[in-house]
Amino acid sequence: MKRYFFFSLLVFFFPVVAYAAVDLGISQGDIHFSKETFVAGDAIRIYATVHNVGDQDVSGYVSFYQGASLIGQPQAISLLKNGNPEEVYVDFIVPVSEFNIMAQVGGTDPEDSNSSNNTAITGKITPIIDSDHDGIDEKNDNCPTMANETQIDSDKDGQGDACDQDDDGDGLSDEVEKELGTDTTQVDSDGDGVNDPQDAYPTDKEKTVIETPQEETKETIDSSTVSDTKETFQQIVTKVAQTIRETSDTQSDPSSSLDDQEHEETLLDTDTLSKNEVTINEVSISPNTVFRSRRESWNTFTFEVLAPPNDSTIYVWDFGDGVNSSKSFVSHTYNSPGAFTVSLTMTDASGVVSTDSTTVFVPFFSLSNRLVVVSLGLLSLLLIIALVFFFSLGRKRFKESSHV
Repeated sequence: MKRYFFFSLLVFFFPVVAYAAVDLGISQGDIHFSKETFVAGDAIRIYATVHNVGDQDVSGYVSFYQGASLIGQPQAISLLKNGNPEEVYVDFIVPVSEFNIMAQVGGTDPEDSNSSNNTAITGKITPIIDSDHDGIDEKNDNCPTMANETQIDSDKDGQGDACDQDDDGDGLSDEVEKELGTDTTQVDSDGDGVNDPQDAYPTDKEKTVIETPQEETKETIDSSTVSDTKETFQQIVTKVAQTIRETSDTQSDPSSSLDDQEHEETLLDTDTLSKNEVTINEVSISPNTVFRSRRESWNTFTFEVLAPPNDSTIYVWDFGDGVNSSKSFVSHTYNSPGAFTVSLTMTDASGVVSTDSTTVFVPFFSLSNRLVVVSLGLLSLLLIIALVFFFSLGRKRFKESSHV
């Protein structure tokens, strides 16, 4: 009896609160991602780490939200008292607009006695638009549809080398320069002071112009092959015409070449050459009034979209000679004469495609064509030599007839 009485006194004077706390916790720093750069449309993984700060074993789940929208399914958790924290995750598609992520602990068993630390929210996250996945936001990417982390732009035209058909902007496409063996990033590959398009030998700094074939001239006017004055003159003209025709056939569209008789007559008629000179600054509009072209020189044109430029619209030019461009305003130089079909394809942000095309003509017979100038010079030289020869031959025959 005394023993029970003594025990009651101990409880009365030294009360003991005998209960255990249930408490799971998560904070903003416990949320992290599988990638540091958020690219719109990419699949990433969201992780959350949960801690047991109470003194009982607890089970439950973690739910992830973008705004008010649930991401995936709630993830089950089970934490021991005084044990290690537990990590769960869900997969997520990065949206195109600004967002944040919330992780929330719920469904605890036993019931969580402290709900103030059951929710964590990240700060605002702004994704980038990067369809080529080179780490450069499209609004700052000089080749938005082609990966180019270095953003090299040799000619400083706003279009990176990775998608520029003419890296150095000298008028020769990269494809043509590779065939010539010239540097696609330098306008003067051999450093002789003459730019590649105007250099007859763009990889040889010792030569820049085509040399006149002197041996051929001597062979043409060899008196041993001449029967009379008329036959000699005709042979000279025919030889020069054939040389020019064979050279021009390799540089122009076969459909635009003249037949032999017309070719020879044109070479002899300087009035015809003058009439064939192109009109500089000639402007024309495409059939559907989508773009306009302007002739800047014999073989150079500028092309401009008539509608105001739009960053969300994709432009694809095809100049008809294997060269393309994606600018709304572009200048292009043709490397050979002929008729070229220029087409423009535009795709707007909603996927609507518009096309239009026109034909531009680069004439062979132009004083701006170096081959024509050289040929005319050669022909003039041959004619002078022929006249001197005919004059000497005439004097010789006159003397012979005088003696008779």
